[in-house]
Amino acid sequence: MYKLIKPILFKYDPEQAHGMTIDALKFVQRYPKTLPIIKQFFHYENDILTQELSGVRFPNPIGLAAGFDKSCEVPKALEYAGFGSIELGGITPKPQPGNPKPRMYRLVEDQALINRMGFNNLGMNKALSNLRKYSYNIPVGLNVGVNKSTPYEDRYQDYIKVLDTFKNDVTFYTVNISSPNTENLQKFHDESEFSQLCTAIQSFKVENDITVPIFIKLTSDLDLTSLGHMLPPITKTFDGIILANTTQQRDGLKSENRIETGGLSGRPLFERNIELIKHAYKETNGTFTIIGTGGIFTVEDVITMLRSGASLVQIYSALVFEGPGLTSKLNKALAQYLNKNGYQNLKDIIGLDA
Repeated sequence: MYKLIKPILFKYDPEQAHGMTIDALKFVQRYPKTLPIIKQFFHYENDILTQELSGVRFPNPIGLAAGFDKSCEVPKALEYAGFGSIELGGITPKPQPGNPKPRMYRLVEDQALINRMGFNNLGMNKALSNLRKYSYNIPVGLNVGVNKSTPYEDRYQDYIKVLDTFKNDVTFYTVNISSPNTENLQKFHDESEFSQLCTAIQSFKVENDITVPIFIKLTSDLDLTSLGHMLPPITKTFDGIILANTTQQRDGLKSENRIETGGLSGRPLFERNIELIKHAYKETNGTFTIIGTGGIFTVEDVITMLRSGASLVQIYSALVFEGPGLTSKLNKALAQYLNKNGYQNLKDIIGLDA
């Protein structure tokens, strides 16, 4: 079906096409009797794919990356689309329109996207109201960002505000310091800046008795030495790490849209992010939760990321090119691979190639 729809969607601006997709999911969500039909098409269950991380049960390792449902508008529909978890947002304290349009571009020849969205969302209060309309049977996470208008010295407090607002309503958090589209955000990768953020997160967890896991998302442009320096405070402060978000590099791209500014996601990130995942796995002796993302299109990509040290993976760009059937396709093929090779559970292959 997506092969028929895709040429029509690709005639529209990428953000327009995304808006049409959200509207379609809103329609589905409005009529609960349609949800089992969605589940029948996109859902695949197999105990060999389940695992528990930081006290959270993930029914399969294929998660939806942040950026698709920016304001928690269609989480119930997404629950039935076959994901093992969904990450909503990024959410900021105040509503934010984001950067001027156009701000999203397809790079078809490269199986990639470039975006400079700028954390456009309806703000934490509206997002929380949207989220609370339903209950959920899979892990629902929240990607946390900062407002562009927040004074430089107060940026880390934006994270705390959103964490506090959702502390009783999500399964996990992701603190996003990786977006290249918010001024000064990536400065949190610097040692002194990162120390301040970690102190704030640690204090918040203690003062509020937080047991929900908090992950952190880093940029794909991080070199291995810098990642190594960040890992000790990360393992003391956070429950896991997502490697990695978009890059600003443009090497080897073919599409004419490669000249656009913003974060590049999709296929070109894959090899680079595998390096980061392997390095993090080795540096933490395989004891720290790693979530892999960036350029996952096939079950071979999933297997490579798991064998490199990731316990979970997240997809987004691939859905634009391959369609919503990708989730069940990946999960089914992964289960077949595990059974064929005599593994009892997917955790048996995590880190084998690291």
